[in-house]
Amino acid sequence: MSNKFEKQALNQVNMINEGVLFGILKFFLKSKAKRQLRKLGRDPEFKSKVHALNHASKELQDFLKKEAEEAAEAKRLKKSRR
Repeated sequence: MSNKFEKQALNQVNMINEGVLFGILKFFLKSKAKRQLRKLGRDPEFKSKVHALNHASKELQDFLKKEAEEAAEAKRLKKSRR
């Protein structure tokens, strides 16, 4: 059960990608909004926040991967004890 949850959480984290998100937003928004997004993309504070978000996302992915590996190892050891 928890393995299924971990896979779903990891998939959701992988789906969150600012490049894809901004691509979709730019596609659907009008030119004025696109211009504002370009200005926002040049903003150093915004860039630092996106970088921090990407870093946190990577850390979460690594944590979930580590936990999944530990759970698989524990399950394997539990089976081998039987």
